[in-house]
Amino acid sequence: GAYGEQVDYDGLDNVEVLAQVPGEEMAERVYGRTRVLLMPSSDESWGRAGCEALASGIPVVAHPTPGLCESLGEAGVFVDRND
Repeated sequence: GAYGEQVDYDGLDNVEVLAQVPGEEMAERVYGRTRVLLMPSSDESWGRAGCEALASGIPVVAHPTPGLCESLGEAGVFVDRND
């Protein structure tokens, strides 16, 4: 997608941008290969991806928006996106 086109992949051998992944393939193609989920969004209302990651055993590092603080709770690691 558009975000993937903005990334310079030179030297990023471990990075892969996936297009739409069907729900039944998420466990294997996404969660099974992810070591940490970064959520730097400054405007996140709830954070379903973060909750799904935590449920799959993937640590989540997120900007402390009110929605993410509520949905991830003490299980999330919160760091200001500008730090």
